[in-house]
Amino acid sequence: MKANTKSLLTHYSPSVNIIRDAERELTYYPTPNAERVVHQIANDFKQGTRAFNVIGSYGTGKSSLLWAFEQTLRKKQRFFEVSLVSNATVKFIKFVGEYRSIVSVFAEQLNIDTATTVNLPQAILAEIFNQYYTLNKALSNGEQPLVVLIIDEFGKFLEYAADNHPEQELYFVQQLTEFINNQDYNFCLLTTVHQNFDAYAYSLTSTQRNEWSKVKGRFREITFNEPVEQLLLLMAQHLNRPAQKKVDITESLSIAQRSNSLRLDHRMAQDVAEKLYPLDVLSASVLTIALQRYGQNERSVFSFLQATDDTGLGHFEQNKHNPFYNAANVFDYLIFNYYAFLNSRSNTDYLAWLGIRLALENVERCFPDHTQPYEKLVKAIGLLSLTLPQSAVLDRLFLEEYGRTCLGLENTAELLENLTQRKIIQYRAYKTRYVPNEGTDLDIQTAIQQADVDTIGDVTTLLQRYYQLPPILAKMYAYENGTPRLFEYHISEWPIDKTPSGEVDGYINLIFNPALSLNEVKIHSERQKEAIIYVHYQNTNPIREQLEEIERTQKVIDRNPDDLVAVRELQKLLQHHKNLLNHYILDGLLQDETVDTSTVWVFRGQEKRGIQSRRDLNKLLSQVCYEVYDRTPRFRNELINRHKISSSMNAPKRLFLQRLVNNWHEPDLGFEKDRFPPEKTIYLTLLKENGLVLGEDRPSGNKLLEPLSPAPNSSFHFLWTECSAFLEESKLSRKSVADLVEKLSKRPYKLKQGLIEFWLPAFLYIKRDDFALFQEGVYVPKMSSEVLELINKNPQRFAVKAFSLDGVRIDLFNSYRRFLNQSSELRFGNQAFIEVVRPFLTFYRDLPPYAKQTKRLSKEALAIREAIAQSKEPEKTFFEDFPVALGYTLDDLHRGATSVEIYIERLQDSVRELRGSYDELIDRFEKFITDEYIGERLSFSEYRAKLQSRFQRIRKHLLLSTQKTFLQRLNSPLDDRKAWLNSIAQAVLGKPLDLLQDEDELRLYDKFKGIIRDLDNLTQLSVEEVNSDEESVFSVEITSFVDGITKNVVRMPASKQAQIQTIETSIRSILKTDSDVNIAAIANILKDLLKK
Repeated sequence: MKANTKSLLTHYSPSVNIIRDAERELTYYPTPNAERVVHQIANDFKQGTRAFNVIGSYGTGKSSLLWAFEQTLRKKQRFFEVSLVSNATVKFIKFVGEYRSIVSVFAEQLNIDTATTVNLPQAILAEIFNQYYTLNKALSNGEQPLVVLIIDEFGKFLEYAADNHPEQELYFVQQLTEFINNQDYNFCLLTTVHQNFDAYAYSLTSTQRNEWSKVKGRFREITFNEPVEQLLLLMAQHLNRPAQKKVDITESLSIAQRSNSLRLDHRMAQDVAEKLYPLDVLSASVLTIALQRYGQNERSVFSFLQATDDTGLGHFEQNKHNPFYNAANVFDYLIFNYYAFLNSRSNTDYLAWLGIRLALENVERCFPDHTQPYEKLVKAIGLLSLTLPQSAVLDRLFLEEYGRTCLGLENTAELLENLTQRKIIQYRAYKTRYVPNEGTDLDIQTAIQQADVDTIGDVTTLLQRYYQLPPILAKMYAYENGTPRLFEYHISEWPIDKTPSGEVDGYINLIFNPALSLNEVKIHSERQKEAIIYVHYQNTNPIREQLEEIERTQKVIDRNPDDLVAVRELQKLLQHHKNLLNHYILDGLLQDETVDTSTVWVFRGQEKRGIQSRRDLNKLLSQVCYEVYDRTPRFRNELINRHKISSSMNAPKRLFLQRLVNNWHEPDLGFEKDRFPPEKTIYLTLLKENGLVLGEDRPSGNKLLEPLSPAPNSSFHFLWTECSAFLEESKLSRKSVADLVEKLSKRPYKLKQGLIEFWLPAFLYIKRDDFALFQEGVYVPKMSSEVLELINKNPQRFAVKAFSLDGVRIDLFNSYRRFLNQSSELRFGNQAFIEVVRPFLTFYRDLPPYAKQTKRLSKEALAIREAIAQSKEPEKTFFEDFPVALGYTLDDLHRGATSVEIYIERLQDSVRELRGSYDELIDRFEKFITDEYIGERLSFSEYRAKLQSRFQRIRKHLLLSTQKTFLQRLNSPLDDRKAWLNSIAQAVLGKPLDLLQDEDELRLYDKFKGIIRDLDNLTQLSVEEVNSDEESVFSVEITSFVDGITKNVVRMPASKQAQIQTIETSIRSILKTDSDVNIAAIANILKDLLKK
């Protein structure tokens, strides 16, 4: 008997064109999936959505769906019970995509002159509206216009847009969708694509892809892919004809159902199986799966139904050797129509098809006289094992029944035995199915049995090597508390002692040790404070057996690395044993109480019973979390309360910190009331809901004096108290911020890092006036948002020191403020300290360099200067360093107000001495000049004039460059005393007075004398120029044969006459009676002095 498919030929088209086939009658059967898509379009249209994008792979029937949808709306054929607008008159404007500009195609089809039109996109939209207006105008009362734009193969336009002027092309699509989405008019846009909208934008820049995504958002995306079950129903509708052998059909259906191969609803399976005849239900399933994988879904199914080649239904003859169009017939059809693809490397199943082909070649070699039945069986085995789900049972019994009923084989058992003996096929016990032997001489089962492995004593090590369980989330706790708690499985031989860290909050410790008693586990668990649940496995034999199988299989793999086919099979077998291992371990974890379980759950020394399901396990994990992490605040914000926040939250975090720092005094940190950006949500959930509000948001009362704390109903009280206690501890010495982070990262808090990154800077900023902040030992006077971000990134680089202000400290601190002319404070904080320390730091900063290094100060002034210079911590500076510098202790100052007053007076003296040290240097230099060369104390202008007049007759052509510079500075018209003296010092020493070191002062005086003496020697003097009442002037000249003539002019102020007289008297007292000796001695002394 031949199958008759002639009735379909006049109505079936392998490819539907929505424009060409608009008036044709085509065969179309609406599938449940198609009805779902159409009803979704209708429902969304009525809700206001107007633009739809249908996504489906090749050959799924998207064009047919559009054709049927049009027929339905035009009321030509009623494929769907749906309407977009009641009592509508519909006009369709249809396009089929091509690799061209969508603007040009629209303009051509709408008859718009592209040469003369200035704004083509606007003209297109205007023409579409004109057609809508014309349609509406022609309608009678009660009728409504509906214009439907359909763009099939829309992806072609998108491909062109991605390659050519993407901004212009995509902007038109955006304009079109915005125009269509105007709910005042009845427009509808339907497009179809083969892949996701974003996939067409792969080659674009980041900015262009963002625009692409923006346009994508204007479409309602609907997926359209036909599952295997719907393709079977479609085939059944097409092949619907009276079945001739219902008994055989029922038997074939029963075989398929018993093998767990069929995914059809049992209530409709019999009807579908009868309609699918002459295909048996398994061959139909195999066919649809194969066509989905290697063909084009629905299109390939219809191509099969209309096939005219010898392998198709049209030439199938039913007889006792072929009672059905079976799996072997499907194999022949696939090979005939898809040969090139099936045998190409691009086919993901290439090796499987190669194995079937090799098996068929072996059949020809081994059974040359009886090839046909063997080939039929091998084809069926190969195709069924390749396409049917892994849950299908394709064992000997199944093949014997399928071979007899559907393949028409009478001796299937004998055929199977012969094929197995010749190693053409093999039975995979772990998959419960026969498969073609893909070409290996290795007897896998024998090799595994003969593999020698040592008896497994250490189960734990092997389990750790081969077995990994994913972490498990305590869902109930996460839902109620907001904090995700992950428990990690840990396999060991002995109970572990391990502190959860990072993302892990607890451990489920699977213990495999027959020598360890349950009582020992309980004792250890009772002492354990961390979130660790111990699971004691008391019977490890099944697990040990699977580990031995794994070891044997792995050994066979290691011995046959070059046998790729055998290795591939062994790898599958290895995975099977690992799955069984997982099964035994999980079965041991979760068992019914009525069963003699081999595991015992222990927490805090108590057995936990009733862990029969994952739900029970989750309850236990949540219970453990509540017991161990009992001080964790309740905070439901999954974007923050996680181990690592996503990159999208970095910007909101930064903005939140900026708001906190810059707008803390404003209500709700200055956020707009009707807007809720992420950073505002953070503020509301983290601070405001817990009563931690600042500035104007604080409740009535003294907002400055009352300490801030969480609201009474807040779960953050424990956390706030812990952080406040940390600051309290830092009163004694600095504490690293990293210590606080570590404390919050452990029980009983174990905050997630994401929450810490928001809570820590917020808390520190709220409490900023209660402590001093240090970065790598350096005081940070102002806490900016940038500083808060740095604290998050590197808490180990920051430390805090809380202020400790008792009675005497308060008195002393207010004394400092009075000393600086500042008002007294009742409550101290960072700002108050900064107000006091800033004048001292400014004072030190403005000191001349000389004042910062000179030792010519009192002991107290030196100590005060050192304390200010080394000040890194305001509290220590004021309450320890300053008093110690002046010889006081806090106990000394505690004795009475008089002690404090005296202390402040001495501090004032020291500061005054520091401030005046540079002026004293200038005064000393000035005094040196006037004493040495003027002889009396004169004003600056007077002694400068005298020095200038002293060298008016100097012989300038004999001056050295340094002498010229000195003389220029001496004759400078500067009226500023300090500037003039500085310029003189610069000329003498090469640096101004403010840069002098203590040892430079004597050098200045000596060099000044030398320069003056040299200039005097170069000056021509007359009697008229010398006032003998004010100074003594004489010239000394000594001539010797060795040194020649040495001449010097000596000018001494009258004020030094007493010194001269004293030296002269002393010299005369030791002179001898021999005048020549006396003259020679004095001459030698003069000669030496004149050389200096």
